[in-house]
Amino acid sequence: MATSITLVIGASRGIGRELIQQISQEPSQQVIASVRKPTDLINASNISSIILDQADRKSVQAAAAQVTEIDTLIINAAFGDAEKVLTTSDERLSEYFNVNVGGPLRIVQEFLPALLARQTRRIILISSESGSMTRQINAKGGFSGPYAVSKAAANMVIVQLHNELHDQGFTLQAIHPGWVATDMGRMTGPGGMPIHKSVEGILQRVNEAKHEDSPRFVAFDGSTMPW
Repeated sequence: MATSITLVIGASRGIGRELIQQISQEPSQQVIASVRKPTDLINASNISSIILDQADRKSVQAAAAQVTEIDTLIINAAFGDAEKVLTTSDERLSEYFNVNVGGPLRIVQEFLPALLARQTRRIILISSESGSMTRQINAKGGFSGPYAVSKAAANMVIVQLHNELHDQGFTLQAIHPGWVATDMGRMTGPGGMPIHKSVEGILQRVNEAKHEDSPRFVAFDGSTMPW
């Protein structure tokens, strides 16, 4: 059986760590986990790691130089907090855009040769319901503010990448993971679903993603998300 190579960006904890855990259960999968600094990862023969800070172009370039080919790129890394746009400083807004918008774009730019080296050419963004303009109108719960602004912009990055890469056989998909009991998810209070349940759904969506359906914005449970 041919080996499939998946790169998970932001794999040190939470959803990212569970992604590499579940993907690595399939022996035919090779998993590359990106982390910002050396850390203890799941010990499995089909998991390797690279150091990558998506906020820093040179770091992304150095990491990409170590990876010659990948089938699926899952961009999970992002940050957020319970903040309001009216009280967000220029510096804080720039940080959101550098990490949550510029980060995914520079990752795709630098890892594009590795994706082109294979035929699957699948790019997945772990997005958020917060990035849906339709769902954010009159929203009462969840993350909003500058985080939502950055996630909506990241969704547009996916759309524009689709426009530029579709003819080269790329499949692009943004996935809302649901309300998950991660460190960030618990900022909005208790009640988030177990991480493994969200990731099971995410991987189902990844595996069913088709070129002809690209680009899609879906939730972990398969329901369609409005852009």
